Amino acid sequence: MENGGCGQMDRLLRGIVAAAIDADASDVHIEPREGDSLIRFRLDGRLRQFKELEKGLHGALLQRLKILSNIPVDCGQLPQDGKWAFAETGKRRDIRVSLVPFSHGEGAVLRILMSFAVPPSLDELGFDEKTAAELTATVRGPDGLLLLTGPTGCGKSTTVHALLAGLNDGSRKIITVEDPVEYAVDGISSVQVSGAHGLSFADALRSVLRQSPNVLFVGEIRDEGTAAVAIQAALTGHFVCSTLHCRDAAGAIPRLRELGIPLYLIRAVLRGVLAQRLVRCLCGHCRQPHEGKLKELFARTGRPFRPVGCEHCGQSGYRGQTAIYEWLPSNFSGSDEDFLKGLSNRIVPSLRDCAERKVAAAIISPEEAYAAIG
Repeated sequence: MENGGCGQMDRLLRGIVAAAIDADASDVHIEPREGDSLIRFRLDGRLRQFKELEKGLHGALLQRLKILSNIPVDCGQLPQDGKWAFAETGKRRDIRVSLVPFSHGEGAVLRILMSFAVPPSLDELGFDEKTAAELTATVRGPDGLLLLTGPTGCGKSTTVHALLAGLNDGSRKIITVEDPVEYAVDGISSVQVSGAHGLSFADALRSVLRQSPNVLFVGEIRDEGTAAVAIQAALTGHFVCSTLHCRDAAGAIPRLRELGIPLYLIRAVLRGVLAQRLVRCLCGHCRQPHEGKLKELFARTGRPFRPVGCEHCGQSGYRGQTAIYEWLPSNFSGSDEDFLKGLSNRIVPSLRDCAERKVAAAIISPEEAYAAIG
């Protein structure tokens, strides 16, 4: 490619990413189609179209993206991953790049990471004062395991980093093992897991235990090896936070048992389970009282509001996101049978309770609540 063309693609690509950062998008999707290429941003958890490109520009744009992300340009038939340190005035971000070949060409997703930003507080994430206090007290314990559950992209890791920020006073050795590392914070040491280099969560966790940490964050318990090492660390004087893929708080216990952890060890180390979802907040400029069918589902909470759309929210009716959550504390007593039967009764608040409170406060719409909790 000629220098002029390279420069044009560089400006186009940087302009797309800069626009995504200005819009507070979490990722950029570059999608090949039969006759053109579609650029979409994910805003508040939903995809919105940004622009369409001529088909002839797609290959050149992805070639420039590969060069900037240290991805081989001659392997277009295989999925590839890379990173790009995007640095423009006032817009410094780490970009995680994923490329996958589709029927009409390679598609790219650029995930915009806030690696150099301060983690938000629990209050900013949407946690009420009581639950925030219980979570904070839990992670200040001398040992044990705190689990966060929920689907991909529900903000689990961000919540953990908010908790770690409260512990980062210089008196504790805090280490995170992540894929990717989401926040670079002074006082917290982070390890990047790398499948390409053979460094798994379990291997990294075994290594960092030799660093004498007080608090560990394991980005995800996804296999038996990681689960075993995390439980062992929680038993031997470390406080461990981790995430687990299951639908709700009560589901964490059977999920750990599926990973080979016996119930007596789960009861010995588990200090609590937090399940959460991210839902869109109503735009404060244009929300209006709700008169639809879903109003009746939340009638006891007060008068719900609905989205309308205005220039402040891009005509979507929503702006920003908040967490709804349920908390299963560690008041585990009684026989194993009673323990397993009574898990759901110990959850305070439940996802529905939390959603209803936020509908009543006109923070979220009944539609968002219903979509999140069913």
